[in-house]
Amino acid sequence: MNSCKTILVTGAFGQVGQRCLPLLLDQGHKVIALDVANDKTLKAEEKIRTEAQSDDNFITIHANLLDEDEIAQLIVTQAPAAIIHLAAIVSPPCYSNPSLARKINVQGTATLISAAQQLSSPPLFIFASSSAVYGSRNPYNQSGQITLATPVKPIECYGEDKIMGESLLAASGLPYAILRLAGVISPDGMGNMRAEYLVLVRATPRDNRVHAIDARDAALAFVNAANLAPENHNKIFLIGGNASCKKTQRELEDDVMEVIGIGRLGDSASLPGNPEDELGWSFTDWYDTNEAEAVLQFQQHDWHETLEWVAASINPATRTVIRLFSPLIRGAMLAMNAIQRQIDKRGRYADPWGLITQKYGDRVKVPCDL
Repeated sequence: MNSCKTILVTGAFGQVGQRCLPLLLDQGHKVIALDVANDKTLKAEEKIRTEAQSDDNFITIHANLLDEDEIAQLIVTQAPAAIIHLAAIVSPPCYSNPSLARKINVQGTATLISAAQQLSSPPLFIFASSSAVYGSRNPYNQSGQITLATPVKPIECYGEDKIMGESLLAASGLPYAILRLAGVISPDGMGNMRAEYLVLVRATPRDNRVHAIDARDAALAFVNAANLAPENHNKIFLIGGNASCKKTQRELEDDVMEVIGIGRLGDSASLPGNPEDELGWSFTDWYDTNEAEAVLQFQQHDWHETLEWVAASINPATRTVIRLFSPLIRGAMLAMNAIQRQIDKRGRYADPWGLITQKYGDRVKVPCDL
């Protein structure tokens, strides 16, 4: 049993955060859950409180990361031994307002770091980063997996935000761990496919490599990182699922379509990437997770278990209806895809950043030689 301590979790009721909290509480820690207040976060908080055996060590605080005085007071009052910093405006929602995302993702991180630096006993700072820091990854010319030696080269604003946050933390003097997340999958994540997410799905080449991770495993990685021994401080960890979670974009989408009852759409549902275009790919690829797994021991779920988790979240009656009408649904989806391609004026290849900048403007991109 780990010694009990106070741990602050930002973005506490998001896809990963809400799964960190029960694990931390089960370990006996005092947990300070920091997030904005809205219908979604309040519902997640209520669920966790209902399921917790006791909420005596569970404190929720609704605060703005950009309010320096409020954050400083929170840190001084609670004096956390560790901070799990998950709060961010992620991609693709950040593309709608990159300047606001920059404030939250970078300035908000700086505010939290500055407050933590005032403590006489500096907290271990666990920072959620992303595969977006690696930028476009052409699988035809970059056959190897991403390793810790792979250079960072963000192609869009979110990846650049994460690099800035990492740099602030590395220069802070605080003990830290940086966890670069692969593609997090959960039932609530799959059910949150707003318009901007559908644009990203349409933009991603079908042969783009994607490393998925079950949100429960991602949460375990952060919880275990909060208990890191000093010899593992100040390191970067690549957080993806086990070997069964390494897919192409088309395989991942079709696996999900199959388990929810619609069935596989096949290659015609998406466009390929251009093998000759180094920038014509998404910021996802397969990770070498061996070192991260050896230290953090988080890979608990095979891909089929993640799919079963997603399927189990759908009402059985709804899934029965979906299966009954699956041929019609598949046909309609493929027809809509074809129409949408004409509307978007798509060519032979996916050209993801062409489509994304068409939708959001050039402001989402960063110089490719960053």
